[in-house]
Amino acid sequence: MTDSFRRLARLDEEFPGLLAAFKPALKGLIPDDINFTEDSYDELFIILAIAAYYARDPKLRKQSANRTGGNPKLVSVVMDEGPQDKDLALVDRILDRIAPYVPVSVLLASLKTMRANQDELFKAYHQGIERITSDLFRIAAGFAPNTACPAALVKWASGPLRAEIYEQLHKS
Repeated sequence: MTDSFRRLARLDEEFPGLLAAFKPALKGLIPDDINFTEDSYDELFIILAIAAYYARDPKLRKQSANRTGGNPKLVSVVMDEGPQDKDLALVDRILDRIAPYVPVSVLLASLKTMRANQDELFKAYHQGIERITSDLFRIAAGFAPNTACPAALVKWASGPLRAEIYEQLHKS
């Protein structure tokens, strides 16, 4: 994928505005949390997918809160008006927008790196990272993902990238 092709998501005039509501909650989680360049799409995709999982799955939220003492700031922002919060719909729009620009190998490497990160900021996201990885295995093997799996992740993983995901997951 060429750099100019990957920049397409950012060229949309509304894209930076979509992220504005989440900027404070993303601080420190994304390498370029100011400009959200294409180099940050994989981390942004992961973190927003985790927030969507937590928003839709109260059991996962509780497990994470029990492990870390509370929910991550981003999840609180997404859930501030409850499970039907408009911010969750916004997260889904952003995920859908950047999914085509996230390479498989980069996403899988970022999942490993983020899971290995023991910083307090990332510990609250470990349960969600495990859920994404589990659902990627399920989708790549032809099984249905968890019901809380974001639609953009299902679409991304079950489309033309499915064979590549399967191959890379079984190499590791």
